[in-house]
Amino acid sequence: MKRELFLLAALSLALPAACGGDDDTTAPTTAAPPATTVATPAAPTDPSGSDDELFPEGEPVDLVFISDSSGNIVKERYAELAREALGREVRLNTVSSDPEAIRTSGSEAVAEAEIVVFYHSSVDFQQDMPAPNFDRGCTDPVDALENPEYLEDPGYVGPEWTPGTPWEVVAVVPTAEDWQPYRDWLSEVWKAIWEARDGQRVALRGYDVYSPWVGQWIEIGVEAECTAIWEGQANAAREAAEANGATFVSFYDLFNGPAHDEDARLKGWIGDDGMHANDAGAMVAAEALAAVGFELNERSG
Repeated sequence: MKRELFLLAALSLALPAACGGDDDTTAPTTAAPPATTVATPAAPTDPSGSDDELFPEGEPVDLVFISDSSGNIVKERYAELAREALGREVRLNTVSSDPEAIRTSGSEAVAEAEIVVFYHSSVDFQQDMPAPNFDRGCTDPVDALENPEYLEDPGYVGPEWTPGTPWEVVAVVPTAEDWQPYRDWLSEVWKAIWEARDGQRVALRGYDVYSPWVGQWIEIGVEAECTAIWEGQANAAREAAEANGATFVSFYDLFNGPAHDEDARLKGWIGDDGMHANDAGAMVAAEALAAVGFELNERSG
């Protein structure tokens, strides 16, 4: 079932508690999201502006990829493209996205890396979002649409629904204040990365994540609210990354188009599980990361 909300992380993390919401079921008006950096997929080239001190010719490069399950496959493809662009061995490492783990067990790997990539979804913050939340209004209908027997599950607490009719539960669109705990936690991860590096420059990259369910949302009539919620998550990821000096790439814009209304399944980029990128989608995402080059970032502030 699609209870793996927002591409649930492969490792369960203990995150700080998010602010509680109310039970207002009226979706607030949401302004259009600010423009994000979108990297057009392209064959990587030797990066202009990369520092010879950090990328000494002929020496291996360490890449640390910190992510939830959205990084599956993508990290290997990105390492391959970085190897082609830099003309040397790229050693891929993964580190937990728990800030304390980055400061302790992952500190050495991050400190020695020439490239660090980070993203993690807001799944652990959803329980404190206003009700009805994303799960009730956006993933339940996808489950029901693809498997009507889901409605007969003893654990199902949603509404009765007749296939071919609109879904009745309208998710509440969280406000910027509702997203603040998620944004703050992302910033804590970015800060932990910089602390592990003792403030030294690094090719630092952040991204957001595509929605695999746009087509289903449109079909069942919940696309307005569900898209607005996904945009809130993407905006929080972008704001936290850029506030902490990272170069940001929007997988959301890439997979779902600038208006976020394109079905990534129809592009052939979503795997058989209906959630994660397949090999083709992972390569497109990796190419977008590589297309921004490997120039170094400095800690903001």
